[in-house]
Amino acid sequence: MPPSVSILLLEHDLAAGDVIQSVLGGVGYAVILVRDADAAIRQAAEHDLLIIDLTDPSRSPDNVCRDVRGTPSLAAIPVLCVCQTDDVEERIRFLEAGADDVMAKPFDARELEARVEALLLRFRRSRDVTPIVAPSGLIERNRRVVAVFSPKGGVGTTTIAVNIAAAHAAGRADRVLLIDLALQFGQVATHLNIVPRQTIADLARDEHSQREPELLRTYAMRHGSGLHVLAAPGSPELAELILVAHIEQIIDTALQAYDAVVIDAGSVLDGRTLTALDRSETILLPVYPEIPALKAMHALLDYMSERGAISGKAAFVLNNSFAREILRIRDVESGLGARVTALLPYDPFLYLKAVNEGSPVVLGAPRSAAAASFVKLATTAFGDAAAGSPSRNDGRSAGRFGGLRKRA
Repeated sequence: MPPSVSILLLEHDLAAGDVIQSVLGGVGYAVILVRDADAAIRQAAEHDLLIIDLTDPSRSPDNVCRDVRGTPSLAAIPVLCVCQTDDVEERIRFLEAGADDVMAKPFDARELEARVEALLLRFRRSRDVTPIVAPSGLIERNRRVVAVFSPKGGVGTTTIAVNIAAAHAAGRADRVLLIDLALQFGQVATHLNIVPRQTIADLARDEHSQREPELLRTYAMRHGSGLHVLAAPGSPELAELILVAHIEQIIDTALQAYDAVVIDAGSVLDGRTLTALDRSETILLPVYPEIPALKAMHALLDYMSERGAISGKAAFVLNNSFAREILRIRDVESGLGARVTALLPYDPFLYLKAVNEGSPVVLGAPRSAAAASFVKLATTAFGDAAAGSPSRNDGRSAGRFGGLRKRA
């Protein structure tokens, strides 16, 4: 097994942890041990497998497993739970909590190796081969839409959309489309230093091109990175020409023309935005560490929970780009009633430089901590091990978002 496979082990008993590390490390796995359940949940998306063998009396292992399965970014992470006894009821509790496999102590080293290998193989196949059936009945590649939205402007929605799109387009030239759906004053083109000849408003006037994949591609600008961009209209008046029906058709056709679509959904919640969110498999919700931003997000969640529009596919991105520890992540998560999936590190100079020069962080500063965060976020959002930066590809896969935690 290649050493790039990383396993996170949640184990309170260090002696027991050493045994598992020794067995799996001996066959080439990298095993990272953590003793704290909350830390394991925060870190699990960075690994290929989670093993829960917790003996801390303050947290029951099945409840930890249930929390893992309730965390959006961990929906596709395989979980192996270790029972302390061979009791059938204990096994059932783990399975009901969402465990993918359960094994009891004492176990043979060969059994542990076999179960781990089987889980990794099964989940790798499910990620690599996820077919969908087209209306024609033909099997196609799985295609995904990722939307970025916030109820409050100025929290990094466009920055996130541009950078994850550029990161995902690395190695996928001409196969990723970024749509600027901040229709009145969208700035995706500015962030990429391109001057669009045509915009989504022009496409909205061309019904035939809305339905033909190759014709739709002619309305998108090609960035030097290989990313295609469908720009926002040049004026607010033109934005009024774009209807909900246009957005529905454009997204449907874009999924035939491209392997992946990223939507900068802006910060205005209207029928067009709701359509984009409904059509997205993943919704990233940027949060700025300030009280007004948290209140706005809280109001959004109250509204959306009634519609069910984002249930099962949303994740929060804490944007610390211009603020350092104003609010701690625990305070933000408490205010949201949900876990934060990703953090953007503090580096005001780098982000401003990227915007002013029209060069996304992942392209202009690929070795920076911020670029690494965007690459990781893109990998997680698309559930695809191949996402990477132009200068680096760690080959590690991450899970897809599964659902929001129930808010208190």
